[in-house]
Amino acid sequence: MGSSSVIPPIILLSIILLAGFRIVAAAEAIELTPTDIHHIIELNSNQPYVAGYHIETPNLYTRERVEATSVTVDFASTDSDSFPADSWLGAGMFVQGQDRKLKAVDYAYYTMLVVDNQGDCFVDVGLHQTRESTAPLQMPTEELVYAYTWLISGLDPETPTTLSANWDSEEYLHYSISAAGTNRTLLSVKVSSLPNCESAISRFYAGTAIAGTAFPQNHYVYYFQFGVVSNRVMPNTNWSAHLREPRILRKFGWTLIETAWSIQGDISYLDYDWVWGGAPYGGVSAKYHENPLREPHEVVFSYTGQTLPTGTVLWESARVSNISMVPPTVFNQPINLETLFIIAFEIALLVVVAFGAIRYHGSRKAATKRPLE
Repeated sequence: MGSSSVIPPIILLSIILLAGFRIVAAAEAIELTPTDIHHIIELNSNQPYVAGYHIETPNLYTRERVEATSVTVDFASTDSDSFPADSWLGAGMFVQGQDRKLKAVDYAYYTMLVVDNQGDCFVDVGLHQTRESTAPLQMPTEELVYAYTWLISGLDPETPTTLSANWDSEEYLHYSISAAGTNRTLLSVKVSSLPNCESAISRFYAGTAIAGTAFPQNHYVYYFQFGVVSNRVMPNTNWSAHLREPRILRKFGWTLIETAWSIQGDISYLDYDWVWGGAPYGGVSAKYHENPLREPHEVVFSYTGQTLPTGTVLWESARVSNISMVPPTVFNQPINLETLFIIAFEIALLVVVAFGAIRYHGSRKAATKRPLE
C-alpha cells in the first residue's frame, strides 16, 4: 500500500524531467552559424514583393513611433526542391525609421526568415539608408548600411518562428528569433554609432502617412509592412508563407495589428521615393480573415496564378469596419495649408508658362507677317 502511493509521484517527476530534457534538447538542436550568403531585399528593383501593412486610423493619415515590432513566420507545405536554381524565398517584416535632423533621410529595416532551393533555412537582418529627391538637383539615393545572415540548423522551415526587433533605452537595436522552445538574440547594434547614421531616431514608425504635398505626385507611405519577397518569381504551387500576429510595442505593451490591408511591390512605399522589392508578385494570392481563415491577424501567401489586388482587406477591427474606408488615392487625402499653397503656386506657374508661350508664338507670327524693307 505504501509503495503504491510512492510510485505515481516518482513517475510524474520522471515525466517532468524527460519533458524538460526534450525542451532543452530542442533548443540546443537549433544552431545559428554566421554566413556571407546574404538574402537582401532590394529597393526599387525588379524583386517581386507582396505584403500586408498596418493601418492605424481609417483616414490612412496617422503614424506613430513604436519601440519594437514582431511577426511569426513559417513555410508550411513548402517543397524547396521545386524552386528555380539559385533562388530563395523570404518572409518577414519591413519597417521604416527616420532621422531627427535630415528630413530627406530615412532608414529601411528588414528581418526575414528565408528558405532557398537547397532546403536550407536562414535568418537575415539588414538596414538600407535612403535619401529622397529634393529640388532642384538632388536625385534619390540609397545604400546598404549593414546585412547579417545566419544559417539555421535543426529548424524545420514549417516550424513557426517569431522574428523580433526591439529598441532599448540606450539606443541599441536588438534582433532576436524564437522557435522550438528557444529564444536567441541575433544581433545588437547601435545604429546611431554607424557612419552617416549619427542622427537616426532609435524607434520604428508604424501606421500610414502621405509623402510629399505637391499634387498629383504625392502618395501614401506604409511604415510597417509584413510579407514575402524572393529574388525571382516562384511560379509553382509548391510553396506557401504563413505570417501571423504582427505586433508593435507601444509604451504600455505589445499590441496586435488591428487592421491590415495588402500592398504590391510597385507601390510599397517606405518614403517618398523608395519601395520594398519594386515589382508586384504576379500570380501570388492570399488566404486571410474570412477568406477562408476563421481567425484575424494572419495571412498565408502562395502561388496560385491569381494576383492579390492592392488594397485587399486582410483583417480589420470592429472600430474600423464601422467606418467607410476608401482606397488610397490623391483625391481623398487631407488638404492642409501647405498643400493649398503649393497647388496655387503650381497653377499660377502653369498660367505664366502658358501666357509666355502664347506671347512668344504671337510675336513670331507678327515677325513673319512684317514686310521686308
